[in-house]
Amino acid sequence: MKRTLFLAIMFSMALINAKAQKVSDLFGSSSTKIIWLGIDFSHARLFGDFAQFAEAGSTGPLVLKNKFFPAWNELVLSEPKKYDVAGMFRKENMLYKINTITKINSNAPIEDLMDAENEPDYKKEDIQKFIKSYDFDEKQGIGLMFVAESMNKYREMGKYHFVAINLSNKEILLHDVFEGKAGGFGLRNYWARSFYEVILQIRDQQYKIWKREYGN
Repeated sequence: MKRTLFLAIMFSMALINAKAQKVSDLFGSSSTKIIWLGIDFSHARLFGDFAQFAEAGSTGPLVLKNKFFPAWNELVLSEPKKYDVAGMFRKENMLYKINTITKINSNAPIEDLMDAENEPDYKKEDIQKFIKSYDFDEKQGIGLMFVAESMNKYREMGKYHFVAINLSNKEILLHDVFEGKAGGFGLRNYWARSFYEVILQIRDQQYKIWKREYGN
């Protein structure tokens, strides 16, 4: 009887927590934890020449996965004032926990990473399927992340899906798609510019639109 009662209480608490994590908690003074999860490159497709500019030679898919996927994610942690993901949602106490995405990126297949014929054109349903397959370390709160769709040297553009996730059930609360123009010196900085541009778009423009729609 005690075990049954305990399980019932735990189940009820889980339901309460799941319901408490809603999109409006991103806007305003909610006590819900907001966690930056990282940039998921595991489903990205790369087009064009990924030469290393000042570095020697062109960069193959294995080097991109092992060196640059972590380096791009590390920039958000090491330069938070520039890559201001907390500022996107006016949060002073955002948590940064990228371990899950780091593991996912490190295990990404590289066979189709480069030289694809067409950009994937992922829909929200595709992104939700990816998210459902992930085992996040955090089980409560709202997780924010970018899912990279393409990095196209011909167009000098990176395309990213922004998602806010209810971590208790891995359902997407908020989804949108952005493109940012690449630029800068060195391969790391060149493509970092593209998601930096997306951060600015959300911070300076899209946040206000979302707040009007979902903030109440």
